[in-house]
Formats: sequence, structure tokens, C-alpha cells
Amino acid sequence: MRAGWTSDKLEKVSDFVDDAAGRLYPRRDSIKSVPDRDRRLIRAFPYFIALCLILWICSILYLGDYSFSKLVEILCLSFVACFAALGVPCLLMMDKGVFSTWVIFLLAVFMTGLLWLSEIYMGQVYYAEAIYDIMNVLGVYLDDVMQLILGFGGTLAIMFFTSVGVLSVIGAYMRLYMARVFLSMQRRAGTGKRGKAEKFFMVPDIIDVKEVVMEPRRDPHVFHFSTSVEVTAYLFILGLLISSYLFVNPLLISVMGWHTMLAVTMMLSMFTPALILPWFIVRSIGAKVRSDAPRDYYLWIGARKRLFSTFAALGVFMMMFVLSVYLGNSVSEIILTYVSFLAPLFATSVVYGAIYTNNFDSQVCESICENFEEGKESRESPRGPST
Repeated sequence: MRAGWTSDKLEKVSDFVDDAAGRLYPRRDSIKSVPDRDRRLIRAFPYFIALCLILWICSILYLGDYSFSKLVEILCLSFVACFAALGVPCLLMMDKGVFSTWVIFLLAVFMTGLLWLSEIYMGQVYYAEAIYDIMNVLGVYLDDVMQLILGFGGTLAIMFFTSVGVLSVIGAYMRLYMARVFLSMQRRAGTGKRGKAEKFFMVPDIIDVKEVVMEPRRDPHVFHFSTSVEVTAYLFILGLLISSYLFVNPLLISVMGWHTMLAVTMMLSMFTPALILPWFIVRSIGAKVRSDAPRDYYLWIGARKRLFSTFAALGVFMMMFVLSVYLGNSVSEIILTYVSFLAPLFATSVVYGAIYTNNFDSQVCESICENFEEGKESRESPRGPST
């Protein structure tokens, strides 16, 4: 009863949002596609990772601080900064969405503002302090106003451009390789053989796969608000699991400083979509296997089971929390540190959910379905006579 009421409310809000998009941008029937964009991005990605590591090493050598906490902090900041830089060209090649990019950017500005208000209220403006430290290392000294302005701008750049960069990489890999995974299952259909794909999607052993089918339910010209809410919620829940391991872990509390732990969680919260979005995409394309069983088996269910469960996250938090208190850590300090991470986690989750739903969800699913059907037809089509 309650679930049905929530679903109806989300559907009404989704219709309202899409109606607003139609009034603002009535011409939204074309999706921009950059030729060979995904292949170029994937080919360049290993070099990009190498560049991140080079930046990390150079930063450590320049600072001259080789402590474990500083090594970890600079590593995280290097990857986040590099992905923000990657997000700039990716933004220029990104598919069009229902809403203009400026609307999503304004949402990122709004969420950055909320994040800063929460940090000012708690007296821990980490991002402004990070900008201040970087400028001091470079020999540039800022007053309080410029420190706040640059700190806000840096936070906004990380919030928006890093999200675009990460989603572009995930989308490129999913568009090129996900259809191949399903085609490998299709090749083994009816043979009784099982491969890595069947194991990953946790297809029960009693199911003898006969066929892989896709039933996408995505209109590329509609902003699916419910999808945005679900992506945000799952990213937030997974972030809570990560923070449970870090902020209430007694060993890490004693070894790492607060800045280092926040840098680590900031990087991890930026890259958790790599764990969440694959099974979301599998669900969106309606991928399922048919067998002799009376019901089809939807592959996204197995992919989600592979990830995590809310009860496991709650159990980890309670175990770490009790252990930390038992070892003499302050309860109030643990809670304050934990809550201080919730604001940036919520802000990044909302921005990720909006960008993914607007610019990647329908577009990525459409590409996967097209590649799968083309591959399926090419394998089923009879070969011509040899000459």
C-alpha cells in the first residue's frame, strides 16, 4: 500500500517535471551523437589514468610530505581533479538531454550552495581550506573573500565536471561492451554451458538459458524523475556503507586525519556510480533470459544482489560504531565526523542522479539495445554461398 502510494507520487512528479521541460525546451527530438566518441575515450583512458598517477607523484615530490595520510589524500585529490578536467571535453561531446545543460549546471550550483551552508554551519569548510593550502604551496596568498570565492568555484567544478567525466567513461564502456556480454550469453543459449556472464548475473543453476531478450521501456524524450530519485538514493546508501568503514573505523580514526578521510570519501563518492549504474542500465533495457521456467529471469536482479544490501550496510555501521566507542573514541566526535560527510555525499548523489537521467540513461540504453540486436541478427543471418 505504502509502496504503491510512493510510486504514484513519483510518477506525478515525473510527469510534472517532463511537462516543465516541454514548456522550456519544446525542440528536444534530436540526440547529438559524436562519431567514434566512445572508442576514442576508451583508447585514451589508460593514458589518462597514467596522467593521474604522474600528477600524484609530482605533487608528493613537490610537497615533500611522504606520510601515509598525505599520500592517500593527494592521491584522491589528484584523481578527482583530473576527472574534473576530463569532464570539460566530455561535456562538449555529451548527448543532449531533456533539459538543457544549463539547467543541470544550475542544479549543481544550488547543491554546492547547500553544501557550503552546511559546512559553514558546522564550522568545517574543507574545500576552502584545501584551496587555501594549494595556493600557499604555489606562493599565492589569498584573503578570506578570495579564499571563499575560489573554494566555492573549485567545489562547483568538482561537483559538476567530475560527475560528467565519470559518467562519460562509464557510459562509453557500457555502450561498447555491455551488448557483447549479452551476445556471449546468447551464443551459449540452449547449449547448457555457463560462462562468467551467467555467474555475474547470478543466473540460478536450475535455469537453462534458451534466449536473451531485451524489452527497453525508455522514452528518450522524457525525464524519468523516478529514475533520478532511485539513482540518488542508491548512491547515498552505498556512500553510507563506505563511510561506515572509514569514519567509524577505529583503526583509520587513529591513523588518518580528518582531512585525509574526507578526501578519501569524497573520491569514493565520486566513483560509486561505477558500481551502481551498470545494474541500473541492465534494468532499464529490460534484459532477461528465457528458459523452460514459467517466468523469465531479469538479469538486473542478480547484478543488484552482487552489489550490496541495506541490512549489510546497517550491520557494518553498528559493528564499527560499537567497536570505536569501546576503544575509547568520543561518541560526539564520531557522529559529527560521520554527519559532516553526509552533506557532500547527498549533494554529489543528487547531481549524479540528475545528469545520468537527463543525458545518459535513455541514450546509453538505446545504444546497447541497437548493438545487441545488430549482433544478434548478424549471427542468425545465413551466410551466402562461398565462391
